[in-house]
Amino acid sequence: MSAVEPPRMPLFAALPRRARCGHATLEFAVLGSSSSGNASVLRVTTRESRRQILLDAGLSPRATFGAMRALGFTPEDTAEVLFTHFDHDHAREGWARVASTTGLRLRCAASHRPAALARGYPSAWIETFDPRAGGFDLGPIRVEPCVNPHDEAGTVSFRLETDAGSVGFATDVGRVSDALVDLLRGVDLLAIESNYDRGMQLESARPKFLKDRIMGGRGHLSNEECIEAVRAIAFPDEPAQVVLIHLSRDCNHPDVVRGLWSRSLPALAPRVAFAHHALPTPIFRLRGGALEGANP
Repeated sequence: MSAVEPPRMPLFAALPRRARCGHATLEFAVLGSSSSGNASVLRVTTRESRRQILLDAGLSPRATFGAMRALGFTPEDTAEVLFTHFDHDHAREGWARVASTTGLRLRCAASHRPAALARGYPSAWIETFDPRAGGFDLGPIRVEPCVNPHDEAGTVSFRLETDAGSVGFATDVGRVSDALVDLLRGVDLLAIESNYDRGMQLESARPKFLKDRIMGGRGHLSNEECIEAVRAIAFPDEPAQVVLIHLSRDCNHPDVVRGLWSRSLPALAPRVAFAHHALPTPIFRLRGGALEGANP
C-alpha cells in the first residue's frame, strides 16, 4: 500500500449500514492496551435492549473490572468476550474462572478454539464462529469478521455495526489486506494498532528473531503502515474518531506518532486518541452515527 497511490476503490460492495436511530447509544472505551495486556469494552443501548461485551481479555479480571467501574460500566452486565486471538496479552488465564462461575460467554473463531482450551477456558462456555462464513448478531450488535495474518493462527478483526453507529477494531494485524480495508471502510469510530516506530525498532536491543517476527508481515503494524491503512479506510468517508491501540512501550512513543500524523494525515490528526497501557481511555459515545462531545 503506497502513500503516493490514489485510494483503491472497494473490491466489493460496501457493507450496508444500519439505519441510524437517535434513541440508540454506543459507548466504547479501551481499558488498557500494550504488549502487557489488551481489553476494550463496548455497550449498546436501545429502547428494546442493552448489550455489553468485551473485546479481548488480556488484562486480569481484577484490572478489567476496576477500569470498567472507574468509567461507569457494570462488569456484571457483560454478556461475552469477543476474542481477536489467544496470545497471552489478549487472553489471560484468569478469565477461565470468571466464565465458570458467572457463565460469561467466550466467543472466538472456530480455528482458535484449541488455543482457548489450551488457555484453560471451559469448553462449555466457548462459542465459536466461522469468520469466513459471514457475520452474526449479538443482540443489537451486528458483527462482521475478517481474518488477518499474525504468527501461525492469525487474528480476527471486527466491524461492529449498530443503530447508533459503527466501530472498526483491528489489532495484531500483521499486514493490511484489501478485505480488511473494505470491511472497515466507512466506520464511525476506528480502533487500530500502531505498534512500533521502524527506526526505534531497528535500533532497539531486541533480538533479531523478534524484530523479524514483528516486522515481517505476520506480526504488527508500524506507525507508517497504520497511517496508510487509515488513509485507505477513510476514503471516501472519514471516521469521526481514530483510537490508536497496542503501542509498543519500548519501540514507540505518542509524540513520534503525533508528529507522523501531523505530516501525513493532517486532516485526521486532531481526531486521533491514544490508548494507554495502564489507564482506560475516555468513553467515546456515538448516537445517530455522530460522535458526542469533543475528541480527547
